[in-house]
Amino acid sequence: MVRKRFWHRPAFTLVELLVVIAIIGILVGLLLPAVQAAREAARRMQCSNNVKQLGLAFHNYENTFRNFPLNFAWRSRPGLGAGGPAISDTGKSWLQMVLPYIEQNNLFNQIDFSVGLRLTGGIAGPTANIQRNRDVAQTPIPTFLCPSDGQHDNGRMNRRSDNPPGLDVFAVTNYKACAGRNWAYGIYNHPNTLGGRNGGNADGLNAGNGVLSSNQENTNPITRMRDVTDGTSNTFFIGEALPILSQWTWWYNPNAATATTAIPLNFALRRRPPYNTCGLPAGNFARLADCDWGNNYSFNSRHTGGGNFGLGDGSVRFVSDGVDTEVYRGSASISSGEVVSLGE
Repeated sequence: MVRKRFWHRPAFTLVELLVVIAIIGILVGLLLPAVQAAREAARRMQCSNNVKQLGLAFHNYENTFRNFPLNFAWRSRPGLGAGGPAISDTGKSWLQMVLPYIEQNNLFNQIDFSVGLRLTGGIAGPTANIQRNRDVAQTPIPTFLCPSDGQHDNGRMNRRSDNPPGLDVFAVTNYKACAGRNWAYGIYNHPNTLGGRNGGNADGLNAGNGVLSSNQENTNPITRMRDVTDGTSNTFFIGEALPILSQWTWWYNPNAATATTAIPLNFALRRRPPYNTCGLPAGNFARLADCDWGNNYSFNSRHTGGGNFGLGDGSVRFVSDGVDTEVYRGSASISSGEVVSLGE
């Protein structure tokens, strides 16, 4: 008689399988924050490298022309009206000027500085040249974008300056030059009672006491190395900004390429009513960007705890958003004589 043998293959029971899945889930849950932190560290390092490249471009431009990049407009040029479109038509931004120094020579050479961006109502000239300027102004530049900012629509946004919503889309920037500490707008108006550049002038938008300002009537002087008497290692030249927080953030426009330290670092990210002039809830960034410029023409960053700043000596410093207000403001002026230290 042949006896049949039944072999029982070893296998997981349902309970064991569930336990294994639970353990894997716990391990993934423990590892995920570490992976995310590592990714953000890499993004923050890339952002720091972008600031470094722009700082080097600042100095390479200065080595060539013996002054730092130009940033100016002629807002009241006859026949152009006023407002944001007139500024972008007539101006030169420092971000335009440094294009040849960040391997964007071809893009720079396409700009016709004798015409503007508007096909009608702007500076007269060949339509093809105006359209070419528009194409340039709509071109995202990787070096101008922080990889931690995921709210800039791949580098191109509408609602820029005073242009009607949806009419024009322009390329934005996450990096602005430092206009200084004096300011006459919003809840953080901060007059310049110190000496140095534009001493006594509160108009930090056009007559800032920093390295560059909006300079909408081309009245602010160019900045040379010798003008930075507060010391290049103690002075902000470049800082981070978030385009979604301010319509005045796009690289082609000189009025959208600078920011003030009168407003605390990352203030626009954490403000709550009534600390905006719109009556809108915090977080409604699309509308706040339009109507609350006096409180958001400032430095903001997606990096946890602070933001990257490029100093006048070419170094890059991560500045905590808990930095002392006077230290933060004092690091913005180029010749007001403050004695400040950002620490390590």
